[in-house]
Amino acid sequence: MFNELAELMELHGENPFKHRSYTVASQVIRKMDAPALGLSMEELLSLKGIGKAIAAKIHEIGDTGKLALLEKFRSMTPVGVREMLKVKGIGPSKVRSIWRDMGIETPGELAYACEENRLAATKGFGQKLQETIRQGLAFALENSGKFLYSTLSAEATSLISAIRAANPGVSIEICGELRRAELTLQAIELLIASTDWQLPVDLSHQKEDNYLWKEYFPVRIYVCDKLHFGYELAQRTSGSEVFVQNFLQPLAKSELFEEQALFEANGMKWIPPECRDLNHYGQFDATLLVDADAIRGVIHTHSKYSDGACSIEQLARECMRLGYTYLVVSDHSRSAFYANGLSIERVEQQWREIDQLNKDLAPFRIFKSIESDILSDGSLDYPDDVLDGFDLVIASVHSQMKMDEQQATERLLRAIRHPRTRILGHMTGRLLLSRPGYPLHIPSIIEACAERGVCIELNANPMRLDIDWNWIPEAMERKVLISINPDAHNLSGIRDISYGVIAARKGGLVKNLCLNCRSLSEFISWIGKKSNF
Repeated sequence: MFNELAELMELHGENPFKHRSYTVASQVIRKMDAPALGLSMEELLSLKGIGKAIAAKIHEIGDTGKLALLEKFRSMTPVGVREMLKVKGIGPSKVRSIWRDMGIETPGELAYACEENRLAATKGFGQKLQETIRQGLAFALENSGKFLYSTLSAEATSLISAIRAANPGVSIEICGELRRAELTLQAIELLIASTDWQLPVDLSHQKEDNYLWKEYFPVRIYVCDKLHFGYELAQRTSGSEVFVQNFLQPLAKSELFEEQALFEANGMKWIPPECRDLNHYGQFDATLLVDADAIRGVIHTHSKYSDGACSIEQLARECMRLGYTYLVVSDHSRSAFYANGLSIERVEQQWREIDQLNKDLAPFRIFKSIESDILSDGSLDYPDDVLDGFDLVIASVHSQMKMDEQQATERLLRAIRHPRTRILGHMTGRLLLSRPGYPLHIPSIIEACAERGVCIELNANPMRLDIDWNWIPEAMERKVLISINPDAHNLSGIRDISYGVIAARKGGLVKNLCLNCRSLSEFISWIGKKSNF
């Protein structure tokens, strides 16, 4: 809400100091572990970037569920103009020009203006920006009406609780895209074993099997009798064409409540729902798949040294509390000035702190790492003698993402071939529903990682989940290790590993090819290799 308010205030030419204060507040709240709405006025005011006016508005949202100032600016802004603010590649000042100077009020009108080449001919835009906007509009249209898996899975949990409270004893399961853990999806789908159930509060019926949860989240509810619950659940959770042909088509309608029993009755091995989009089942063994309990260490976290919200000790103690045995701290390198990247002096200061913490927290182990920016020419941040001091280097792209496929691929290949690179971070740079990844020839990247012994990160942040699960089978075929990393910037971010595990299972990742399924001693052994070259 604060982020939207900041954009609308900038759109309407408000004092920059005012709208920037809401941007800062949005960033502060995003990094918090405790819900902002649960904090007292004193606790809010103790946070850097939260003043009295912002704190009062947080309490206003907590008390009313709304923000009067935001509603005011929404009422001043056509819906289509607000939608244009969501398009990647144009900020509020450009949208203001498009709206006020060109009279364009909807994304559709803007797309038409691009086709007519009107933006290219307008002062302050040009051909290059017009093409960026055109691509941004196409991406926004493609992803319109979609939600992140993390968003709908959380809402589905609260919805199921509400339905069960209104219908004690009812059998209900998630089905469809959500049960298969699609990364982005359009609706919550549920199967209820009852033809007579009551709607809970906050679930409104639209038409047929379509509902709306909390006036915002689309829901589809299917009903069946209890005898055929397992059969119907399988039908409502179909996957790839191969799965449908091999399982659903020959399936006899059975009176088995448990879906797993239905597989067994049809002489098939159990295939977890999230794996049903895979196109191979011949050697499939669900017992080999990575799961949350198999993850032994937390790799790729950010502390207060760069742009994280917590100290290294806080991160370590949270990892210990969650049952992990090691932590890899990988703050941003010096080129990432926007993220308070570490100078060489601060790197050395961090190393000294980690050395002391390892003595204090033993046998828990903290490893010295860095998320080194891959520079535009494919080289890594810092001289080699500094990189040599880290236990491992994660190499990631954070800037200059508008290269063509050949340039972007060559850039990554050079970084992979650097002897200090051990993990390739968030390969494509995508942000689900917000930004497409940069173009890459991914088979070449996987091949290079296989040749150089470089691990590929599956970034578990639910907005990234990058490398995409569809590429995991090819990586596994080449024996490339995958590391499920939270990229955590606060304590709650560590738990994003769960989303990475689900995405990894979709790709069929097995435990012995997952780097952080290794025990502490095994991980130390892998660290000790430094590089295969």
